[in-house]
Amino acid sequence: MPKKVIENHDSSVETVLKFTRQAIVDGRFAPDTKLIPRQIASECGVSFIPVREALRVLVSEGFVTFFHNRGAWVTPLSIADLEDLYAIRIELETEAVRRASPLSEADIDRLTSFLDLADRASARGDRKRVLALNRDFHFFIYEKTQSPRRLRLIEQMWQHAERYQRLSLNYRHDAADEEHRDIITALAKDDSRGAARAMRTHLETTVDLIRTAFTSVPLAQSQKLNVPGQQKVTKS
Repeated sequence: MPKKVIENHDSSVETVLKFTRQAIVDGRFAPDTKLIPRQIASECGVSFIPVREALRVLVSEGFVTFFHNRGAWVTPLSIADLEDLYAIRIELETEAVRRASPLSEADIDRLTSFLDLADRASARGDRKRVLALNRDFHFFIYEKTQSPRRLRLIEQMWQHAERYQRLSLNYRHDAADEEHRDIITALAKDDSRGAARAMRTHLETTVDLIRTAFTSVPLAQSQKLNVPGQQKVTKS
C-alpha cells in the first residue's frame, strides 16, 4: 500500500533523494538497472514530480545516468571509476590522518573496540554491520582534523565508495584487520606520518581486492555479489 503523500514539496524531494541514494549505495537498486519513477513514488508516498527532481540531483552526483528515450539507470560500477574514486580518497584521507590531532589513550581504545566489534560481526556474517563499523573507525580518525570542509568531501566520496566496498568483503580475511591495527599502532605512537602511510596501504589494498572482484568473475556478476534484495529490470 502506498505511503501517505507528503504535502511539503521540498521535504518530498529530500525524502525521495535520501531513499533512492541509500537504496543505490546499499545495492537494493543494483548497478546498471533501470529506475522506475512510479515505484519510487509509491514507496516514498509522493507524486511523480519530487521523484523527477530527486533523480536530477542523483544524476549530478553521479549515482544515476539518464539516457534519452530510455529513462534513468543506476550508474554501473567500473574499474576506471574505482581507480579514480580511490585516487581522490587516498589524497583526502591520508592527509586527514596526517593532520589529525593527537589521540588519547581512550581514543585508541575506542578505535580498537570498533575492530573487535567488526570481528564479531564478521563471524556472524553480518556484512552490513561490518561496513558500518569500518566507516565508524575511519571517520573517528578523520573528525580529529577539525576540518568540516574536508570531512564533507570525504563523506561524498564514501557514499560512492560504499558500493565498491561490498565487493572487497568477498576477498578480505584478516588483512583489513592487520591494516587497521597498523594505523592504530602508529596513531598510538603519535606518528601521524606513519599512520598516513598505513592508511594509504590500506586503501590501495582495497583497490587491488575490488579489482580482483571485477576480473575474477564476469563484470555483470561482480557488480551484484552477495547483495540481497536487489531490484533488477531487464534493459530494453
